[in-house]
Amino acid sequence: APHAIMACINSYPGLVHRQEAVALVDGIGFVNDSKATNAEAAARALACFDNIYWIIGGRPKSGGLDVCAPYFNRIRKAYLIGEAALQFSQELDGKVAHTISGDLVSATQDAFSDAKKSGVPGSVVLLSPACASFDQFSDFEARGDAFRDIVEGLPGEHTDPFEQPGVFPGASLEEGAA
Repeated sequence: APHAIMACINSYPGLVHRQEAVALVDGIGFVNDSKATNAEAAARALACFDNIYWIIGGRPKSGGLDVCAPYFNRIRKAYLIGEAALQFSQELDGKVAHTISGDLVSATQDAFSDAKKSGVPGSVVLLSPACASFDQFSDFEARGDAFRDIVEGLPGEHTDPFEQPGVFPGASLEEGAA
């Protein structure tokens, strides 16, 4: 029956480290997309959300961030980490507000603080690094697990995004339709 199929689809949590909805903390969505180890994958994640506080960086790959440019208007601020921080700072200069956070803990805490201060509904802290993890982590799984642990330790009201279907922020269909 269609309703049973929809219930299954709505309850499917997705794949770990691939646009994984980690939690809502004080209404701010946290998404672990640590598997996005290149700009093309990060661009796909940026297309899915509005009001993004983007955690980006690590060990850079070739090609830069050009493929992400069509989604820069969705990004409220970027938090740069790892070896790519300086390069990405230069690429984003004049296009996206950003800060060099250095590491994942600082970036996550800063992004959460800024998202809360903005008061904009539907804000998302998105870890979609567009880089390899090897400068600070053993692999993308370790980076994503660390992000999840950091989010779990943040102060505030934590909500499992699957306990209340439909409350997790995402891009509006009319804007995000491709």
